[in-house]
Amino acid sequence: MELSRATTRCGTSSDHFSETVKLDVPRAMIDASSAILLTKAGAMEACCQVFRIQMTRRVFEEVTVPNRPGERRLRTLAEKETGFAVVEDPTGTLTDRLAADLLRLDPGERDTLHHFLNGAARFVVLDDGKAVRVCRRQGIPHINALLCPKILYYRERLPDAQQVRSLFERIAGLGRYSKDVLAWARQCRRSDLDFFLNR
Repeated sequence: MELSRATTRCGTSSDHFSETVKLDVPRAMIDASSAILLTKAGAMEACCQVFRIQMTRRVFEEVTVPNRPGERRLRTLAEKETGFAVVEDPTGTLTDRLAADLLRLDPGERDTLHHFLNGAARFVVLDDGKAVRVCRRQGIPHINALLCPKILYYRERLPDAQQVRSLFERIAGLGRYSKDVLAWARQCRRSDLDFFLNR
């Protein structure tokens, strides 16, 4: 059983990403559910300032279906020379064990994790339950959209705790989170997020 594997190449309507955007921030792969949540909550642009966000072409096509919520904002973001890029489909091979685990996922989440395994990013941002379980099994560093408000605060993109709470509750209201996930995200400390804050 094989899945493709190769070095990720940045591309999209902004082919200048790797040349003109030299941000001293960590790279993160993002899936469709997290991108939609962050865009609807009005936080995607701020996240692009603290991460170099990369999205697979398959996911980009999924989130930019005409008239889908946030579609225009994501298209505009992809056209700018910002901390956002669309990457080509992964190629090459993975081990049978990894391939079998990834094949349990929908194509967008599968490509997102595949790119991470190719070395495309420091971690992934995702809100798909099956993909989270694969991340845990394979030791893939990951966060969900709920943790982004605290990361924005620690990176000085949100000025105070009130705005962190407001954005958190907005994302919580848009997503479908269990009580346990909500509780952990609320009590999460900076030390729990150090890996995602480091460059």
